[in-house]
Amino acid sequence: MRLALYLPDDKLFLQPYLARALSGFSILDPADTADTDLCIMVSSTDIYGAGEFVNIDESTPIDENCIAAIREKEFVDLAKKHIKPAVILRCANIVGTGMTGFPRELANAIWRGTFFHFPGNEARVSTIHAADVAAITALVAEKNFTIDNIHIFNLSDGDDPSLHDLAEALAFRMSNKRISTLSTGPQQWLGRIAYGKRKYSSYTTTRTISCVALHSVIDYSPTPVCQYLRTHNYDESSL
Repeated sequence: MRLALYLPDDKLFLQPYLARALSGFSILDPADTADTDLCIMVSSTDIYGAGEFVNIDESTPIDENCIAAIREKEFVDLAKKHIKPAVILRCANIVGTGMTGFPRELANAIWRGTFFHFPGNEARVSTIHAADVAAITALVAEKNFTIDNIHIFNLSDGDDPSLHDLAEALAFRMSNKRISTLSTGPQQWLGRIAYGKRKYSSYTTTRTISCVALHSVIDYSPTPVCQYLRTHNYDESSL
């Protein structure tokens, strides 16, 4: 089967994972869409905009001016031009080698010692490991999709960890890097100043998605990211 795979620049780190999972497919460049059987784009739940969202599905309005929306439109236009079935996979925060976006920012802050736990912070975030993104992509590619509409699916591990748990799991992979807790009022005030409004908001806002639509198409259970980080035996074959 010939598969046209569209990866935005911030998702290029997925290439080794996808190459392994899609070894049984003929992978074409988006420029060769006319010769493909199916088009798949790996997108992002960032398309749903800034601020809080809880267990939202694919019918949620998107921020049409964000970069994710612009990229999706380019992909859709290409698929429609060549009259090909198309699937968009909107991924939650992807954790893996070479990761980008929020997970990378969080990991960097933990490593530098500039990320802190705020008592009472109940923010939860949907996540998924890069290996599971690749596995799901392969399973989706095996399905028969019609060309009458664009098929969109949210992707996450379904665990929606607290930001505290995600940070601790990432710190575990950094030789148990210690994360300080801002326990007093003055410490928390200084922490907010140090973070700035945007970063503080990103660390204290819940952003979770529903994957019911995906599960109606494929039978697959991703490994919770926090569990993967704490238990996976990394070796020379790991990504």
